[in-house]
Parts: sequence; C-alpha cells; structure tokens
Amino acid sequence: MDLGASLAYWVQADDPEPLQQIRMLPTQLPGMMRRVELVEYYCERTGLAPASFDFYYAYGLFRLAVIVQQIYYRFVLGQTRNPRFAPFGQFCTVLSGAAAAVAEGKGRF
Repeated sequence: MDLGASLAYWVQADDPEPLQQIRMLPTQLPGMMRRVELVEYYCERTGLAPASFDFYYAYGLFRLAVIVQQIYYRFVLGQTRNPRFAPFGQFCTVLSGAAAAVAEGKGRF
C-alpha cells in the first residue's frame, strides 16, 4: 500500500497533461525510473511479486485525491489561506478520474 501511495505522486513524462499539471516531483525527467520499473525494483528487493500492481496504483491515486480534497475543503472554508491550495479542487478531479481509469482497466500503470 505504501508503494501504491508513492506511485500516485510519480508522474511520468508520457502521462496525460492533466497529471503533468499536478506533478510535484521531478519524476518526469530523463533518467528517472518509470512506474513499472520502480515496482519491478521494489519487488526484486523485497522478494514480492504481485500479479498486477493496478489495484495499488489506483488505491494510491484515490488516497491522494481524498487528501487533496480535504485540503481544498479547508481552503474553501477559509481554515487555510495558502493560495497554492486554490486549484486543489481540480487536482482532486484529475486524481479521482485517473484512479477510476486505472481501476476500470482504461488507465495505464
């Protein structure tokens, strides 16, 4: 589950533009592992071999969408005033849509 949560932050260079817009880490740069390579490395190091990591990736995306939604809700209520939280409503839509697409087999891991 921890790796799935981490993958939600892992935006690749070939991911759709909406995911590129919410990227917070330099994971899209040349030389960075792709998500599948990261999972392979993790499994190799831990001795695990899941049949499919889509469930965990979808979980991570949905989990992050919930976190972003909570922050945005507090922003809307004026409980936090940092202007960087203003687009988090849109971020939640992007993340939950990506999670649904992966869960339905229409998104890519």
